[in-house]
Amino acid sequence: MSFQLPFTRTQIEEKIQRAIIALQSKEFTSIRSAAEHFEVPRSTLTDMEFTSIRSAAEHFEVPRSTLTDRMAGRKTRNEAHEIEQALSNAEENTLVRWITRLTATGFPATPSLIKEMAVEIRARCVQVASSKTTLQSNPTPIGYNWLQRF
Repeated sequence: MSFQLPFTRTQIEEKIQRAIIALQSKEFTSIRSAAEHFEVPRSTLTDMEFTSIRSAAEHFEVPRSTLTDRMAGRKTRNEAHEIEQALSNAEENTLVRWITRLTATGFPATPSLIKEMAVEIRARCVQVASSKTTLQSNPTPIGYNWLQRF
């Protein structure tokens, strides 16, 4: 008997997206046109004729309620709460790439250095955004415990 680790959020999100694509592909006249529309390989959609959301949810091992919500246009948890974060998801990804590059070269990513870089990334994004609009945005400062929650 082998032990399987639970799925990560990324893996679950990929399964949900494949299920949505498979369900929506019924609207197209062929698998080829559906694959081109959703920009996925044709092999992803072959042999995936689902008559209901329930059958697609069972096939991809995702909750039926989640699949129904996503089909209705509901956002993921990360997307829904992005406005409440100190950094947007794109800014967080930029920070993660920077930390990865820094540690790959042998430099330690100290907490103060990470916080400093987060402030710089956010300042550049605010500067670009304010140059496109007339509103001046002053983001709230990054808190003392922000790094532990990042």
